[in-house]
Amino acid sequence: MRNLEQSLETETAIDAHSFSVSVTVTFFFRLFEEHGELLNLFEKFKELKTKEDQANSLELQEHASTVMNTLDEGIKGLDNLDAFFEYLHQVGASHRRIPGFKVEYFWKIEKPFLEAVETTLGDRYTENVENIYKITIKFIIETLIKGYDNANAPT
Repeated sequence: MRNLEQSLETETAIDAHSFSVSVTVTFFFRLFEEHGELLNLFEKFKELKTKEDQANSLELQEHASTVMNTLDEGIKGLDNLDAFFEYLHQVGASHRRIPGFKVEYFWKIEKPFLEAVETTLGDRYTENVENIYKITIKFIIETLIKGYDNANAPT
């Protein structure tokens, strides 16, 4: 994993602060546009049916930032795999508490995440960078799923 992390650091310098609010909200626009059923998982987002409603929602912006920060922390944690797995397993397990959440929903963040990275990096988003991030997001999602699967099912 060290080579993957080094590639990410040298090819691109992305951290949570690089994802502007507009890029982060766009991530969720695309996620909800392609997977409207996900809105129903969030009591506080059910009313946000239009892009305008979503763009004006501070709660959505905060949640989007939390998700992007989680992905960023996962990437940053690749140099300490024990911490990486522990953190993402905890995040994955926490989704057990969301009524109606299905494990396959984790995969729905892949495409919008890659689009957000491309928007953030602009000209620096090369084919090599794209491949690195595809591998990285897949690894992160698989780790979230393992945490979800290993968590005690709700009673």
